[in-house]
Amino acid sequence: MMSRVTTVARLAVLALGLGAAAATLSTDCARAADAPGPLRVGMASNYPPLAFKQDGQLKGIEVDFANHLGKALGREVVIVETPWDDLGTALLDNKVDVVMSGTSITEERKQKVDFTDPYLTVGQMVLIRDANFPQLRKPGALDKPTERVGFTNNTTSAQYARKHLSKAKLQGFPDTDAGVAALRSNQIDAFVADAPAVWRVTGGLLSKETELRGVYVPLTHEELAWAVRKDDPALRAQLNAVLKKWKHDGTLQDILDQWITVKKTAIEVKPQPH
Repeated sequence: MMSRVTTVARLAVLALGLGAAAATLSTDCARAADAPGPLRVGMASNYPPLAFKQDGQLKGIEVDFANHLGKALGREVVIVETPWDDLGTALLDNKVDVVMSGTSITEERKQKVDFTDPYLTVGQMVLIRDANFPQLRKPGALDKPTERVGFTNNTTSAQYARKHLSKAKLQGFPDTDAGVAALRSNQIDAFVADAPAVWRVTGGLLSKETELRGVYVPLTHEELAWAVRKDDPALRAQLNAVLKKWKHDGTLQDILDQWITVKKTAIEVKPQPH
């Protein structure tokens, strides 16, 4: 027969075991509660090669950035595809945590959101048909009543066109592909777009494209960055830390080079004066 002492000892051991299990469960629950949730990335698919749809899948520079970012931060990444015009509202309404969609830093946007350090410096450039290249490549050639100039709505290309090409017949398009299609079909004479979009269409200096040509002179100086809410400085600091590491170890340039395959030259090209 089991002695009273033995029974008490076993009960004590059982109690200790249950207590340890409860403590472990409590710790695990606390860790789960403290673990960061998915990083919700707002992205529009209207800006190749930054972000675009191919065979129904989102692809591009920002998509690759987002995937690498999740690994760097140890967080699941959920890309929330959002129309370009609604990205700012989605961020401010806390539907996404960060906007990664080829966004140019502007003073107007900085009043509403905070930006990370820039990851790419670009500028607006012009796409024209090869047949019109000799006359339309010259500075000021587009700012005439006879010229039809397209741009993407609600972007810095629209701002540039309205400010500097006010004499031309201006026409906005929902995205780059629609503007390029209009240029190919002779609905417009030129299309103003961010440099990455022009590079993608023409393929750069060694392109086999014969119908369209880019005027590789930047009309503006712009920096692309990711946008976060002003009340989330911790996330901004984390993103900047990752960008700093990527710039140092070559990850940033590797991703950019994969999508922007323009032949690099040692020629320094400066924006045109206005």
